[in-house]
Amino acid sequence: MNEDSNKIIKARKFCEKVKELAKEYNLSFFLVTEGASAINNNGCEAVKNARDNHIKWELEHGSNPYDDWSK
Repeated sequence: MNEDSNKIIKARKFCEKVKELAKEYNLSFFLVTEGASAINNNGCEAVKNARDNHIKWELEHGSNPYDDWSK
């Protein structure tokens, strides 16, 4: 496994832990790391705005903003 693959795996594990914390505290969030992002939004406009802007950034940089690695 190369360094980039290892970073992506670590980033996804980190995102999963943040999702668990957000669920425990019933909080909305949007998180971007090196190689992964995660969101849980219960109607927070700031979280929606952050995600919408990240979608634009991903499209401008050749990433697929709709890739769901969590499945």
